[in-house]
Amino acid sequence: MRIAHISDTHLGYRQYNLDERENDIYDAFNEAIDIIIEERVDVVIHAGDFFDTPRPPIKALYVAKEAIKRLHENGVKILTVLGEHDTPKRRAMPPHKLLDIPILGIGEVNVVEVNGVGFFGISNMKGKRVDLLKQELSKVDALANRYSKAVLIAHQGIKKYLPFEGAYELELGDLPKEIDYYAFGHIHRRTFEKFGRGYLAYSGSIEILSRSEITDWKRDGKGIYIVDLEGDLPEVHKISLQQIRPQFELSYSEGDVIEELKAFLYNLLKNPLDKSPILRINISGEGIRKPEILEKVQYLLRKMVPEKVLRYDVHFVGSDAPITITAEELGKIVDLEELFIEYLGDETLGHLAFELYKSLQYGDVEGGIEICKEYLEGRK
Repeated sequence: MRIAHISDTHLGYRQYNLDERENDIYDAFNEAIDIIIEERVDVVIHAGDFFDTPRPPIKALYVAKEAIKRLHENGVKILTVLGEHDTPKRRAMPPHKLLDIPILGIGEVNVVEVNGVGFFGISNMKGKRVDLLKQELSKVDALANRYSKAVLIAHQGIKKYLPFEGAYELELGDLPKEIDYYAFGHIHRRTFEKFGRGYLAYSGSIEILSRSEITDWKRDGKGIYIVDLEGDLPEVHKISLQQIRPQFELSYSEGDVIEELKAFLYNLLKNPLDKSPILRINISGEGIRKPEILEKVQYLLRKMVPEKVLRYDVHFVGSDAPITITAEELGKIVDLEELFIEYLGDETLGHLAFELYKSLQYGDVEGGIEICKEYLEGRK
């Protein structure tokens, strides 16, 4: 049995609200599908956040539909769980249903058997439902030994990997132990380690979705895991995708920024990349002459690489120039939904505000209206 572990594809996400960034995610996703087919995988397990929202754009649905069609044509099964991004609120239908993508574990652990392997799945739970999550996971060990191999699919934060209050739902001790491969989603960096009867892995996101992922991408790449379950211990193969748009975080002092940036851009011209990169330029110093430095940096970029950089940001760091952060990046660091709930003092209103925020930030007014209608209908 050979499986592919993929997660956090976030189809439909538009970093910086750019068409190019939305398409970058589709490129990476399609490359992953190509690899899965080439590797003759039996089952694809998607560990949540298939879509970036429960109301994805039409193009995201189309890309997903074509990918699922190709998998089925090549005899590849697909199993998924819902992540926090693509879990609909209240009585709405997950977008996966439109594409006949099997969803495991909505409210309870489900198991599907494929060629003697038991695939246990539970969709994302958080907040008041964490106790139920732990209760459901406690049932798995008693069932796992009925199968030749057992795989757990989940989309949750684990304290060891997200050691911040409110950032995780589980600790390692909460997980079943009779599992050969733990396929997790939610954390965007790639990692796996020996655990239980085999390995616990986060396959990570398939593209760089925030500034905080740049360092991890440079070290570990972005991609999927191919897992062979035939032996006593699973063989885990890390496959890195090549269609990732490069992102660079460059840090310079005020006195060196022009010469060092010029050297970086010269190297970029000398060694062109397949995709124009995104640059984040950090300039540090005390009493920085912001207008003068900014003008020089912008002139240098316009002169040397007018069409070789997709987007750049300049950030000043110093006692009088705090680091700036975008709303997109803030959403990756804090739980905005919990923030809304705390501010409004009401869980239902907090959920409503968060759903409206996600819909309206991309100009989806119609989606916002539908969210309000569902809320009002639920109060009748």
